[in-house]
Amino acid sequence: MSSKKDFLERHSIKQLLKTTLHHNLENITTHLKAFLHTKDPESLHQYRVYIRTARSICLEFSDFMDEKRHELLDKTLKILQQETNEMRDLDVFLEALEGYKQSVDEAYWGDFEQLRAKLLAEKEVVYRHFEEKFTPKLQAKIFDELAALHSDEKLCLAKSEEKLFKHIKEIIENRLKKIAKASKKLNIDSSNERFHKLRLHYKKLRYTCDALSLKQFAKSFKPIQTAFGKVQDKNTQIERIKRYNSANSTALQQIIDLLEEEIVRDKQDCIEKSSKEALQTMHEKFEKIFTCKAC
Repeated sequence: MSSKKDFLERHSIKQLLKTTLHHNLENITTHLKAFLHTKDPESLHQYRVYIRTARSICLEFSDFMDEKRHELLDKTLKILQQETNEMRDLDVFLEALEGYKQSVDEAYWGDFEQLRAKLLAEKEVVYRHFEEKFTPKLQAKIFDELAALHSDEKLCLAKSEEKLFKHIKEIIENRLKKIAKASKKLNIDSSNERFHKLRLHYKKLRYTCDALSLKQFAKSFKPIQTAFGKVQDKNTQIERIKRYNSANSTALQQIIDLLEEEIVRDKQDCIEKSSKEALQTMHEKFEKIFTCKAC
């Protein structure tokens, strides 16, 4: 029997929820402290990944959790996540800026330095707001509340004692069906919101499979998630450049034009990666976890 299938047959849903929440809450705390101390973009990124993982696994298994406690848990984690959205967008833009700079004539590089200065200034304002709001006292209060929810014996319903294997196939297949349904409506003219929603479906699927120790299967979603992420990031960056480009800089307009061209290619990549054939292959890989006896 595969170790993947063995994991699903040995562990209960309650074990998964409790273990995953404990692990993620510890890491959320650790990376938040590291970020506030160092302002390291990677610490912020990891902080957000652990929040999303905790939210994803609780969402997929929400039927096995007390409704009010689940809503409170998700609401608290969502607030922590949303408060860092702007900072993460700015980090991604600053990291990409040097590559964009190489796409225009050197005579315009001064415009890029002005843009970089504005982005850094905006990031500092957003960071200070976050730091002032999330004081050590408030952090302690929030994480104490999350820890109390995790320890609450009423968080998980009695049916959560059932084994993962009994339910996980249906749960993952439901997420795959949602992806397939959303993908059918996807085309080159689809709104950024539609691409973004599909990206979130893939994120939930990937983080849930990671928590279920389906590591290779989860890893297979990374290129798809990245493709959808490019569309989201570039649309966000275009809006920010337009906001800053009051002087009608030739260089910044060139970058807007470049990004708009790239978004078309990125959207096509997303459409191909979410084709009916690609999704069928994905589903077949998942089915093997339940049919393979000796892998």
